[in-house]
Amino acid sequence: MTRRGHTHAYLRVLYLSNFILRLAFGFILLTLPFYVSPVQFGGNVLLQVAIIAVPYPFAEMLTANWFGSISDKLGRKKVIVSGSTWAMLMVLLYPFTQDTFGLAAIHGLHGIGAAATVAPSIAMIADYADPKDRGRQMGFYDYSTFAGYIVGAVLAGVLIGSLEQLGYSQVQAVRLTFYPVALFLGLSAIVLQLYVRTERARAGKAKLFDFRDLRDVLKIREIGVLLPVWLIISTILGIALTYLPRVLFEAKITPLNIALLFGGVGLTLLLLQPLWGKVSDIVGRVPVMFYGILSILGVITMAALFWGQIIAPVPILDKIVYVAPVGIFALGSGAFVPSALALMADTAPETKYGATMGLYSFALGFGFFVAELSGLVIIATYAYSTTQAQEAVAASIQGLFYFSSGLIVLAVLLMMRYFLLGRKRGREVTAATRPLNGRP
Repeated sequence: MTRRGHTHAYLRVLYLSNFILRLAFGFILLTLPFYVSPVQFGGNVLLQVAIIAVPYPFAEMLTANWFGSISDKLGRKKVIVSGSTWAMLMVLLYPFTQDTFGLAAIHGLHGIGAAATVAPSIAMIADYADPKDRGRQMGFYDYSTFAGYIVGAVLAGVLIGSLEQLGYSQVQAVRLTFYPVALFLGLSAIVLQLYVRTERARAGKAKLFDFRDLRDVLKIREIGVLLPVWLIISTILGIALTYLPRVLFEAKITPLNIALLFGGVGLTLLLLQPLWGKVSDIVGRVPVMFYGILSILGVITMAALFWGQIIAPVPILDKIVYVAPVGIFALGSGAFVPSALALMADTAPETKYGATMGLYSFALGFGFFVAELSGLVIIATYAYSTTQAQEAVAASIQGLFYFSSGLIVLAVLLMMRYFLLGRKRGREVTAATRPLNGRP
């Protein structure tokens, strides 16, 4: 192992800011099932939540690259602070309506704030992180992202449960919990404004709609070939983070217990993100990426085959034969993202880090959008083809598992193609340089 790298003070502030931003998203995802109107769509809560959830990743997907490219020209800080402030204002709107489509519109506007924050933040990591420590720093950022999702869910469950014990109804409790989340986002914007250095603009003028930087980035072989894998991994993450709390909700588990279960397992596994990033600094990006994808394949396969046994209300020792393999595979499931982010920074030109890292935010938004949209289609299909609501939910969950299984198999095949293309290019370069070295 090489000497531990230095984490710049600016990066610590960014990790905290990103954690708070994603905390708000995870918080709202868990609260929605307990907040939506019980009379719309025949009381199908899962369908309502799916409708509300779709616009957020769609808005992030559409605007991420633009915000990243703008940050290359105007500087990172202005864009990041503006995004955090916008997200705060959107969270303050949630308490004013329970209407499904009204909440969907607010959620979509909320996603624009995420896009304005994520791409410039990762670009700033690429700016400041030492190339030999870049994987570890990307691991910290990725951990702050998913830890935010999970802690947001935990915080939501704790607050809702506490307020209900004080005599508030479930809807009143949820409505009150939006205000501390908005406060956190406001504090994040203030901390960013105070402690992140204002950068000199990289260009005198930024065009409003100029995607030439994105086209240039996609021409880089390592990034262009890897993008489809990114999209698939992000979709699977979107399905897991979006629907797992809802599956537990349908199983009649309380908000607090969902939060504690989801949070404890998730934080334990995701704590390995910086480690996997550091391993990629040492052994190379591609092997660690490949290991991460194979680990996700193992988790999904076990869950698809044995989900009923895994969540059965029996002592843990009675189902250890199913739980243990899932846990072993899950340890490596976070290896892909930090190593892939570091690879993107390794291969992109410094003047276009924002546009490059916008692809990560685009992929994350795309993944959650496809997860939400596919989940919406599957849930709606079963809801209108099955008379029993419980049967519809069970069939929907199984459909999501099969959909995820197909996606991860495709990702494995794409990574094999990526690896083979890299080896082929290496042989071509070696063959081309032999005459220059005087070899036969």
